[in-house]
Amino acid sequence: MRFKLDKRLIPVKAEESVSEDDILIEILSREEYTSRHHTRYEDHLLIRNLERGQYCRTDLLKDCVIGTLVIPVKKNPLKRPLVFGYYMSENRLILIDDSGEADRMLKEMDKTQIFDKTYPAHLLFELLEYQVRDEIEYLQKYEEHLTEMEDRIMSGRREKEDVLGIILKARKELARVTSYYGQLMNMSQTLTENYNGLLKEEEQALFHLFTGRMARLSEYARELREYAQQIREMYQVRMEMKQNHALSFLTMVTAVFAPLSLIAGWYGMNFKNMPELSWTYGYPLCILISILLIVLEIWYFTRKGWLKK
Repeated sequence: MRFKLDKRLIPVKAEESVSEDDILIEILSREEYTSRHHTRYEDHLLIRNLERGQYCRTDLLKDCVIGTLVIPVKKNPLKRPLVFGYYMSENRLILIDDSGEADRMLKEMDKTQIFDKTYPAHLLFELLEYQVRDEIEYLQKYEEHLTEMEDRIMSGRREKEDVLGIILKARKELARVTSYYGQLMNMSQTLTENYNGLLKEEEQALFHLFTGRMARLSEYARELREYAQQIREMYQVRMEMKQNHALSFLTMVTAVFAPLSLIAGWYGMNFKNMPELSWTYGYPLCILISILLIVLEIWYFTRKGWLKK
């Protein structure tokens, strides 16, 4: 798939010739790129980076820029990410992608905007911007989810759920997203350095702005991850308080019935000269004393607030 960049992306047929002065955007599969471009050092380096596909990166070489984009899936950042590479020269931008996502992204971008600057670097900037266009809303939804979870924990409505598992998953996802923002920030900083002179000053300024935006998104995501950790600690404290209350309740039950155990043990000795054993009202009196002790202890514990949650 080939396009000429002239305000819009203009499809170029396979048999159609393209002059050296035209700005050409090309989408190739990894196999196509390997078969067509395999003699230069930058080609081998790009293919090797694609095979690893671990993180976003960019390399400024003598007369070109190569790099990889490793984009997490927003619906589930822990799934296998989308990986594609790019090769950019003064008038060429080649995207290496096997998934078809690069083609979809370019067509979607072409529908919604006009490219005022017909340069490959400017299109690369627009492509990066497209990746993070809705990130604030995405992180805000995460914040709302965490706030709702905190409210549910405080109200006790999350007790039957695997809260720790949910929070752990959220922290892993936020860690992946935070790392992604940091990688994009490093990419744009490298492009801003422009020590091979491939970018124009205005394009350097664009990537500088992008660097600042990624720094803010990275900080926001890091704060959300810390918020998730605070919710986890709050939940653990709440569970410990409930356990302590249960232990306290059992201790008070034991304390309530301890005098009754003493009475039972005392009169269970059955010594011959214990006058209470021969009293007519000895048994009812023992019952009355036991009930009175229980009532007095419960009243005392309630007054001290020990029976409250």
